[in-house]
Amino acid sequence: MPKSNRCRSYFLRLVTAVGLVFVVFATSANTVEPAGRGERLGVVRHSATVSEANALIAEVRVSLSRPARVFVEYDNPVAGRYRTALGSLAAEHVIPILRLRPATHYDYTVFTVRGSDASDAVRGPGGSFTTGVLPAPLASIYWMATGRSSQPLILTDYTITKGANKFTYFIILDEVGALVWYLPLGIDNAGAVARPPGRENFVFMPYKGSLREFTPLGEVTDLTGEVRRAHHDFFMFDDGRVLLPIRHTLHHDSPASGGSRTTFVYDSLDVWHPATGRVEQVWSAKEAWDIFDPTQHWTPRDSAGSVNWTHINSVSLGPRGNIVLSSRSRSQVVSLSPDYKIEWQLHGPDSDYKFPNPADRFYKQHTASQLANGNILLFDNGNQRPEAEGGEYSRALELRLDDTAGTATKVWEYRPDTDIFSDMLGSAYRLNNGNTLVNFGFRGIDAKPLLIVEADANGNEVFRVETVASGLKPRAYRANVGVETIHGETMLRPPPTPADRYERMTHVNKQGTGRLPFDLYLGDRQLIFAKEPCEANDTALRFLLHVVPKEMEDLPAARRDSGFDNLDFNFADRGVLWRGRCLAELRLPEYRIDHIRTGQFVAEDEAIGGRDGTNGPSASAPWSVEIPVAP
Repeated sequence: MPKSNRCRSYFLRLVTAVGLVFVVFATSANTVEPAGRGERLGVVRHSATVSEANALIAEVRVSLSRPARVFVEYDNPVAGRYRTALGSLAAEHVIPILRLRPATHYDYTVFTVRGSDASDAVRGPGGSFTTGVLPAPLASIYWMATGRSSQPLILTDYTITKGANKFTYFIILDEVGALVWYLPLGIDNAGAVARPPGRENFVFMPYKGSLREFTPLGEVTDLTGEVRRAHHDFFMFDDGRVLLPIRHTLHHDSPASGGSRTTFVYDSLDVWHPATGRVEQVWSAKEAWDIFDPTQHWTPRDSAGSVNWTHINSVSLGPRGNIVLSSRSRSQVVSLSPDYKIEWQLHGPDSDYKFPNPADRFYKQHTASQLANGNILLFDNGNQRPEAEGGEYSRALELRLDDTAGTATKVWEYRPDTDIFSDMLGSAYRLNNGNTLVNFGFRGIDAKPLLIVEADANGNEVFRVETVASGLKPRAYRANVGVETIHGETMLRPPPTPADRYERMTHVNKQGTGRLPFDLYLGDRQLIFAKEPCEANDTALRFLLHVVPKEMEDLPAARRDSGFDNLDFNFADRGVLWRGRCLAELRLPEYRIDHIRTGQFVAEDEAIGGRDGTNGPSASAPWSVEIPVAP
């Protein structure tokens, strides 16, 4: 089993705001000289707002005294510092701000550029904004991350099932596992998604349907139109052609089908020409193999009498221009020559390679690709793996093909310390630095957390993010690599790693308050409660959180008589308990704070600790502490 290389555990609660803020404020306008000949460049006014439709998209509007280029820098101590792409020459600018975290305060600064590049920039005025909270399905999820990914951004789909309702999103995580972008989709299940080289927009293929495109700002368009039987995956050639697996059905009565009428579902590969709309079939499974030969069937009939014969779930380009197919139903990887002739078949029916070690075989795999060295990388789901080969578990697997000996041998795998069985979905992609990003995309109907891991060449974890969604059943088809930026922004300061984050915050327990049951960390508008090890009874009591401002006028009118903001909370609403560790993150009000009283208490009646702001902890409080806040 691989050894884990894990930093201090880090839990990120997506909904940490005490209040909801959707529209934000800006500073007053700059004073500039009157317009006219030789007018000096200056910012006349600027403002920032957060989209009402998407909590993680903001825009800064800038008016200049004369046309010029503009960019904006925006910053949060925990989320990092970023710079937008340089705008075009204009006097009025609307600058989208992306790569934002939910319920987070950002400061921004406007820069004007006299010339054609950012090196000739002049610092201008600034302001601030606070992002909103996520949609309810996403807001119910905890992302628990360890370490730092070598990828600046990870793009994945995310589908949540709750009762009879299903919600599907595309999301982007940053390098420390925080959600920084999302797009709701009106479909049941997502398929492959990618940003092809040289394109600003993203392209995706639903599990079933037609190829679609979306912009970083969330505008979705249909690309292939009437090509409705495409599914799972696609590949875009440099000349613009698109290779698509297409689903077909064949109804047949034959001895191979048990003497009864059977519906066979099989695939072809079609090439779509966007310039003309023409679609041509270049390969067909029915022509390559005998669909009625029982030895070619590795998937039995389902309850409806259908045989999902091939189920191609990935297509990719090999190092020689060959096409690499993953046929899940056949537990087979196939290589086609550039002119779409079968070169070899790996595992499944009529395999051209034997496995000296039977435990190196794979079952019901996803995302098969051929690396530059000729090896095959795939996500081995492990469905129906024989007990003699280890039984049902999932892993990322790399195989070396020896054409002379006709053998396939494992040279690398990532298999978690505790086995995970992801019976559907999943992905494995090799990164430029030799690491591999692995997604265990579905772990059964009992709502087990999803897992995304970046593993190094020795199978050790360098980054790990898990999700916990209470009462929800999450799934993710693929975790994708190669996304450097969302909308052209540049990172100026990365978000701190979990360990760095705590080091930059004030550890309240070290300020002479004595040993507290929880570690308390005070940061910029944030208070973190952490404990490890932690048990359920540690979080069973209600938490006291009273915030006293420096100016009583800053309090809501209903709170001024009590002299504090009552933000008491139940851990179940604000925190997470996972694997013996617990953490809750609370967003503090924006006004200047004098001190904070916090702790846990046993209420004498239901009114104590209520939201009316009139009651404090009872005499039987297990612990409480007063935290001064520096000016």
